[in-house]
Amino acid sequence: MCEARFGHYLLHRLRFPDGLECGQQDMMRWESEYRQIEAQANEFAASLLMPLDDFRRQIDAKAKPALDDLGGCAERYGVSLVAVTLRWLQYTERRSVMVVSRDGFILWARSSPAALRTGVYIKTAGRPPIAVPAQSLAAQSDLLEKSRGQMTHGSDVWFAEPCEEIALASDRYDFTISLLHLERMLRATRFDDAENAEDSFDTMTRRLMGGS
Repeated sequence: MCEARFGHYLLHRLRFPDGLECGQQDMMRWESEYRQIEAQANEFAASLLMPLDDFRRQIDAKAKPALDDLGGCAERYGVSLVAVTLRWLQYTERRSVMVVSRDGFILWARSSPAALRTGVYIKTAGRPPIAVPAQSLAAQSDLLEKSRGQMTHGSDVWFAEPCEEIALASDRYDFTISLLHLERMLRATRFDDAENAEDSFDTMTRRLMGGS
């Protein structure tokens, strides 16, 4: 998108004087240097294309959207489903997690602030590949088509607590998006025993937005 390219120009023109070419497939390589570069440009573009005041009017902070709801916002703002879901996760009050997977393994995941506060996240940076749970909707392509992309899990699938999984397989980019909604609670159990919930994407975004 033009806004992301403009973001690249403002943020990265000194580091890459000959220009930088990256696209949706590069963004999916969440463990690579493209992750930080694309995330910075996409954060800039998101602020221009998806202003939070308008976004909140489309999907309330307390709402539990399906991927169709987020897809409607993607059409409204002219952005990808991944981009619009990341933007929604920034302001939602719900405990939700987006997981992007391919070939049975998690590429990366992103938790809402409410989920992070209760220890619900999946850390992928600097870790061996993590397989998607065998009972998850993302791991069952045939079931994904028959179930219309929605399934409720017990406390033995994604996390040590029940959750609702809404999933969509993208033929265009060959990955699956799972949006996991958890119940409101004071404390949750995280997916793994990672020491730090904040990964490099969080650090980069916080610094970009002027945080300490």
